[in-house]
Amino acid sequence: MSSSATRRPSVLVFATGGTIGMRRTDSGLAPDPEFPEILEDLVARICLPLGVEARVNHLSPAIDSANADADTAPKIARAVRARVRTQRPRGVVITHGTDTLAYTAARLAFELGDLGVPVVVTGSQLAHGEEGSDAIGNLTLAIRAAVKAAPGSPAAVAFGGDLIPAVRATKHDSVALAAFRAELPLAAGAAGVPAPPPVDAGSAVPSAPSRVLAFRFVPAVTSDDLRASVGGRPQGLVLECYGSGNGPMARPGMLGTLRELCAAMPIVAVTQCTTGGVDLNRYAVGRELAAAGVIDGGDMTLEAAAGKLGFLLDRRHSDADLRALMLQNLVGERTSTPA
Repeated sequence: MSSSATRRPSVLVFATGGTIGMRRTDSGLAPDPEFPEILEDLVARICLPLGVEARVNHLSPAIDSANADADTAPKIARAVRARVRTQRPRGVVITHGTDTLAYTAARLAFELGDLGVPVVVTGSQLAHGEEGSDAIGNLTLAIRAAVKAAPGSPAAVAFGGDLIPAVRATKHDSVALAAFRAELPLAAGAAGVPAPPPVDAGSAVPSAPSRVLAFRFVPAVTSDDLRASVGGRPQGLVLECYGSGNGPMARPGMLGTLRELCAAMPIVAVTQCTTGGVDLNRYAVGRELAAAGVIDGGDMTLEAAAGKLGFLLDRRHSDADLRALMLQNLVGERTSTPA
């Protein structure tokens, strides 16, 4: 019998940094230099009763998740793909700092949507060695979920005893151990991640990942504020609107500024509300947004909208193709598609 036929299934644990790998010092929490060995031991003990082998890799250098940037999730995705090709694990667990975990997890749901291997993202509110730490519990849940999920299962976040769809997750509590939640379930009828568009032989390859920013409407906002928000020349913008897609369109210059910006970059509207979503056809103000070129974000979270838009921009989809894909449910990120 060949060695491949007798090989036990394995789980890849890919550590990227965060509180889970820190320890308390006189200067506050800082990366624990002994964490690589500690993580190897923790993972091995979790995997033993599951009958799976553990393969632990680390992102180098590790990141403080508050310093995550536009290339953090794509970089993790590239590293995971390379290791899945060579190691062929049963599942993948990614440890990450909690500050931007929901953003990274949402982007990974698109980046790795066609991986064919379950991906679970986790971390901890307390460092691994602290009293009452949630590190071992979250890591155990993540590993169990990754090795037991069906191939091709959507990316998930394992935290505080719950398994949450990555494209619905948001961090809602800065101190509680149950720090993440999803207000809506994974949307049914996902179309799947589309193939990237063909690349023209003479076209230039982008030198950096696309940057997607967010702008939140508040009562004091002016059109100058909106224009200033894109002064650093991002490639996309998520507009956090009131209610079902309202904004201060009667403010002097606001509508004209939106038209100008929509001609320069894709802008996606999401709601500031905890539940519900955007419907730009509901109110006259919403229709003004749509007429200006704003894309209806449906019930996507801010994290999912930013991750999806950045993913499609980095794949260099055309304007029309990108708009159509933003309106589609690709991996369970949205339930409604405007007519």
